[in-house]
Amino acid sequence: MRLFPALAAALSALTVLPASATVFGGNSVNLVGSAALLGNGNLQLVNDANYEAGAAWITAPLSTASSFTSTYSFSLSSPFAGSRSMADGFAFALQGIGNTVVGGNGGNIGYTGLHAVGSVIQSWGNNTAGINTDGNAYDTKAAPANLGHASLVTGTETVSYNAVSHLLSMNGVLTVDGVSYTISDNASINLATRFGSFMYAGFTAATGGSFADERITSFSISPVPEPETYALMMSSMGMIGALARLRSRKKKQQA
Repeated sequence: MRLFPALAAALSALTVLPASATVFGGNSVNLVGSAALLGNGNLQLVNDANYEAGAAWITAPLSTASSFTSTYSFSLSSPFAGSRSMADGFAFALQGIGNTVVGGNGGNIGYTGLHAVGSVIQSWGNNTAGINTDGNAYDTKAAPANLGHASLVTGTETVSYNAVSHLLSMNGVLTVDGVSYTISDNASINLATRFGSFMYAGFTAATGGSFADERITSFSISPVPEPETYALMMSSMGMIGALARLRSRKKKQQA
């Protein structure tokens, strides 16, 4: 959304807010800014108020040398019932700064300013839904519908990273006031080159002059073993089996 000049200038500096630890989706996470874990298990990033910014980061860093897959569901609801655009969106974000940070307000969705990589959903008049790799939430693929004019946007996304091919991909379903769209995007990026050995994964969101209730309603993330890891596992299992057979033969010979 459109920013006031003073606010836009302030986005060049990183915003660091107090964090509190909790558990979401089976992971220990730090809640930053306006983020809160609700009684129904939803992670609420922003809550129907102007100029909020919230984030939730998995407390432990992830290795950039390992592949992973994350699946999550989300909800953006507007209190305006079509009279005013909802704002501003959220991101599943990867960044190398730490687990107590959040970026700018408004269309920056708590993401811009973190030198982040991730999957972005923007509403207001920006209407984007896709993979972003340059750290600027506005530079993201156009959404298949006008999210800002909707009263309710829900969906599910799966974001995967292949640490061998360095491909970050997203696919899912976006439902806008009851109409569903299949969404997908991908980008080539080496996260180890971008962030070093480790990175933090989580969610960011923000509001500006307009607002919405923005939540993550389910979340999971898991490492994906590389082919060489599978080979090592199979080799180890074969060795264990061979040792077991050898012990069995020795016992028979001793009997």
